[in-house]
Amino acid sequence: MVLREVVEKFGLPEDLIVHVYDDSGTEIDEEVFGETVKLKPEMCYIVKDIGAEFPLAHSSPSSCTDTLSVSSASEQDTGPPAKRTQLSPDRATDAKELVKNILMKKPGGEKIMQEYWEKRTLSDCTRRQLINMLVAYMTEDQGRIPAKEMREKYALGIVTLFPSLKDPFSIKGYEHFYDTESGTGYLAWRLKTVQRKTLFQSKEVKQNKNGSPSSVREILHPEEQLTGDSCREAISFLTHCSDKVLIYEKMRKTFQYRQQLVHNSEKMTSVLSVFPRFLDTKGLVNQDFSLLFGSDTSSKLLEKWDTCFKFKIIKEARSDRSDG
Repeated sequence: MVLREVVEKFGLPEDLIVHVYDDSGTEIDEEVFGETVKLKPEMCYIVKDIGAEFPLAHSSPSSCTDTLSVSSASEQDTGPPAKRTQLSPDRATDAKELVKNILMKKPGGEKIMQEYWEKRTLSDCTRRQLINMLVAYMTEDQGRIPAKEMREKYALGIVTLFPSLKDPFSIKGYEHFYDTESGTGYLAWRLKTVQRKTLFQSKEVKQNKNGSPSSVREILHPEEQLTGDSCREAISFLTHCSDKVLIYEKMRKTFQYRQQLVHNSEKMTSVLSVFPRFLDTKGLVNQDFSLLFGSDTSSKLLEKWDTCFKFKIIKEARSDRSDG
């Protein structure tokens, strides 16, 4: 919407696709342009059509370029660029090496550096790749919420490794990548996106885990369960017993021990060898299901479904079948 207003303001063709750049030659994403204008109303922005060549550090805008100056309500003179803060050479070098090493390790990182040295700038697409790559590494190394000092170090490393991406109108030169005071910038916005996604995924996993078969559930009647020698005797008795009533009773009283086997990754495959009655006695699976979920839920285990679901279930099962 903001770029549409720009097109209307300058009387540009309606079908023209435009890009907006700040004074450092860094392209501003449309989704963050409005927030950037609010944070830096004195900034002079450059609007170009998509077919125009990206200007180099000291070249003048092409004939198809208009300058969009977004000033404050008072229309006062913004004055000279802000006085640049002197940064420690060691700190800047350390930050530069950090970013460079990450790009050398990550796939596509060398291509980003090559583009910069050829064009002395980065395209919007490449700059996004750079931010995504660095934020991905930052969260892997520092966790979901990296410290402000680390975010600032990454921002410093970017403009030290890629000097033409510095903002000449800011105090430190890298606030458009990360501003400690306001907590904004390309790195901050990307981090927020990643944090939202990971938070949603963690909630989704938690919800699925709470209702999954692997969840450890509370035994409905723990007082009936056998333990120790009594449990071992019952398991031994089940091996030789032929009385169906007694089989049901002993299987019910050893249910807790069986659940311990099921939730033990090293012993879960031994359930049928320890309790072979599952193989020759009908109804034992349903009994365990009832002990686990209660009678209301277990009654639906053997419930006959409408035949209209048959083909859909088979189709879904085939599509979900793994090769392994």
